[in-house]
Amino acid sequence: MGFISLKFFGFDFEKNEKKMIIMLSTLKPIDMQSNFILNVPGENLHDNNIAFTVKKLIHLFIEEFGFLVENEKHKLGRHKTYETEELLGLIILGAINNKNSCRKLEEWIKNNDETCAYILNNKKPHKSTINRFYNKNGLVIELLFDYTVELGEKAGLIGFKLVTIDGSILKANASKNKLIRIEELNYLENIIGNFHKIENGENILFKIQKYFLGNILDESNEKIIKEIKNNLKKEGIKLLTKLLWNFDEKNAVLKAIDILKRNYDGKHTISVTDPECRWMPDKKGVMGLNYNYQVASDDKYDFIVGQKVVNDATDHNQLIPMIETVRMNLSKHPDFYVADNGFLTTKAVEYIFKHNIKAIMPDRDESSKIKGIDESKKFKKSNFEYNWVNDTYICPEKKILEYQNNRKMSNGINRVYSTDECKSCDVLEKCTKGSKREISHLAHPLRIKMREDYHSDFGREQYQKRFHTGESYFGTLRYGRNFRGIRRVSIKKVQTELTIQPIVHNIKILHKHINKW
Repeated sequence: MGFISLKFFGFDFEKNEKKMIIMLSTLKPIDMQSNFILNVPGENLHDNNIAFTVKKLIHLFIEEFGFLVENEKHKLGRHKTYETEELLGLIILGAINNKNSCRKLEEWIKNNDETCAYILNNKKPHKSTINRFYNKNGLVIELLFDYTVELGEKAGLIGFKLVTIDGSILKANASKNKLIRIEELNYLENIIGNFHKIENGENILFKIQKYFLGNILDESNEKIIKEIKNNLKKEGIKLLTKLLWNFDEKNAVLKAIDILKRNYDGKHTISVTDPECRWMPDKKGVMGLNYNYQVASDDKYDFIVGQKVVNDATDHNQLIPMIETVRMNLSKHPDFYVADNGFLTTKAVEYIFKHNIKAIMPDRDESSKIKGIDESKKFKKSNFEYNWVNDTYICPEKKILEYQNNRKMSNGINRVYSTDECKSCDVLEKCTKGSKREISHLAHPLRIKMREDYHSDFGREQYQKRFHTGESYFGTLRYGRNFRGIRRVSIKKVQTELTIQPIVHNIKILHKHINKW
């Protein structure tokens, strides 16, 4: 019967007797055969692997804030549910390993990396599932950052001695070839509003449709088409054509125009790709479509205690919001805040003194000195040394300029300094076009006090710490984590994307200094 059943399945024992004997001889006795053992995710990882820290930290976080989220369901194929803890852990662990896009995360999972298997409990989500979770849980990711700060404070990793506030310009995910002018948007609104106006027996909409949809240009529509081409460029014509193909898109087009107009900065063209980014110069002075990323870091272990994305081209209005952000995340203010001169405004100084906050910031002239003296601009104001003890200025030729009077200028009341020695100076013509050189600075008493604080030995010592505390994070971000630019569009999604980076930064510090979780 055995031979018959084998033949039934296409195997002729009599013809293949020798092959069968060889196959049977290769089999091991039962007591020598290895047992099949189901792999346990993470069992082959080193005890100090950061994946364990990530999973434990996120587990604790979800226990506290899990009511804010729901698990992600896979919409295609077999029904699968991914826990928030799993997907959030994947995104954070991916960022630690420089896997910052959903596509790279999916490739990483497919390579059967054991850390992925451990975090995901042997599940394999598709990139669309990861992306959907990413877009829906921006608030959760921001709360996770706050949670890392809370853990850092409890673990004694935040010193409260000095917090540095700094900003960096990051390239937005916006094409320089997809721009529109405010004049084009106004023209589009006007022409859409006049679509049903009758001219020479035909409404304007029909005339435009004849050309853009039927490629017909005749005497009846030649004038209006010429006008459109003179007023609209590529992106404006795209919006108009979208409406012409489907008039049901009218509300969508008008909404897009409204969003673009609301993001007009009063000066530059608007990005169609990401209307919320702005034209601003980067560190090298190159104009581009960028975002301004603000970070506050404690000097004890460079722990990030505050961060925020803005689309302001300068740091002038950022000091107060950043101080308030830090105070919300910590139980108290640090002893001192340090920031560069870009944050120094009269409003910021008044806020600091009103709330009894201590801060050290140089003015613009002092900041220029730190960067070094340009010999071609030897007689620039920043090269005049201020003696805060004697309230005098010393010029590059070692002449002393004394206080003369207060004078009203465009930026407010200024203290004016000069000397009669200018008349006999050999380089007067290089220094000024007038009969003598005058130097001035704001007479605001709190700004004078801020200047005195910076010029003190303690103030200069504290300010020097800014270069390794604040700026080192941006260096790590650009070069250590290979971060070359923002991938997402809209300030809300950009904030989520960038929040992941300080979470990673803080988790690495927690992992290094906390032995057990």
